[in-house]
Amino acid sequence: MIGDKIYTRRLQMRRIRESDLPLILAWSNSATACGPYLTPEQLTARQLHENYAGNVFWNPHDKTFLIENRDPVMPIGTIHYWLKQDQHQSAVISVKIADVDARGNGYGTEAQKFLIIHLFESVGVHTVEMYTDIDNGPQQRCLRKLGFSINRSLTYDDRQVMRTGHLFQLTEKDYQAAAIYRFHYE
Repeated sequence: MIGDKIYTRRLQMRRIRESDLPLILAWSNSATACGPYLTPEQLTARQLHENYAGNVFWNPHDKTFLIENRDPVMPIGTIHYWLKQDQHQSAVISVKIADVDARGNGYGTEAQKFLIIHLFESVGVHTVEMYTDIDNGPQQRCLRKLGFSINRSLTYDDRQVMRTGHLFQLTEKDYQAAAIYRFHYE
């Protein structure tokens, strides 16, 4: 990570800028951008600007990155992590590949992998968690590839939509043992 950016072979993940807000607004109100497993945030322009001004997207315990292709530079989604309030050594990740044409190309896996490396190596977390809808097979395969295992199945609130899903967890021990984090060429 360099400053507020994370680079991979194909992607850059960077801090959201004020000039990105119209795109974030459009994605937050688009069922297509959110796909079948996420509920649109349905933010207003005012809410978005207040969140931006209030450092909701970027503070010591909560960061949202814009995911962009590097060649050509084009925004394709967001990835967000927050440190749990009661356990600052535990982070939760949420990813959204909003560009439908970018889905299925491994961008989500790549973004998650390098954010996870950053969380364990630079932030110092001991556990990373992700919630996923029970029917989201592609994300579940991705998480298993990244060394996660199902912690438990549960019902969770996704923006006032109750979903049934799985809580996946990656411990520091499993992270250290997973070859995907040690042998990469990005």
